[in-house]
Amino acid sequence: MDPVIKDFSNEQIDLASLPKYEQVAFSSVSSKYLIKMNIQTGIFMLVLTIALGVFWFFQLNYMQSGIIFGFVLVAFIFRFWNNYKLLQSLGYAVREKDIIYKRGFIFNKTTVIPFNRVQHASISRGIWDKLLGISSLNIFTAGGGASDISIPGLEPEMAVQLKEAIAVKISHDES
Repeated sequence: MDPVIKDFSNEQIDLASLPKYEQVAFSSVSSKYLIKMNIQTGIFMLVLTIALGVFWFFQLNYMQSGIIFGFVLVAFIFRFWNNYKLLQSLGYAVREKDIIYKRGFIFNKTTVIPFNRVQHASISRGIWDKLLGISSLNIFTAGGGASDISIPGLEPEMAVQLKEAIAVKISHDES
């Protein structure tokens, strides 16, 4: 009999004994991220309103314009409410062996990335990020784009600390 096969075991794991990610204390992102989302929403809605105004000027009567304006107003209010609720739902946590990122309030999504799957991490800052003093931490995994995460709205110092902590963790896993 082959000695490798003789020593092989594959015992079942007690699922109740696994760590629960839901019990982790999540850190929230900066409230400046809400300002960024509201600025982007405001610009989009301004462009949409101008486009509808031009369209109305050439095509619509007052009744049709009122209905469309009502829909745009409801969408505008919903989008600002959505931004606020989204900010409350964002959270991240770094544990000994992984990083967790949660988002969404209607459709919740939580991603747990073990450090041994992380390829690299980077920090990005767009124009609004620079003006508001926030950054995004992008974590790229071996699993491809579907398992990559981007944590927006971090204070720049925190983004650098997290990136460096991840770099240390993945360099220890490789050695």
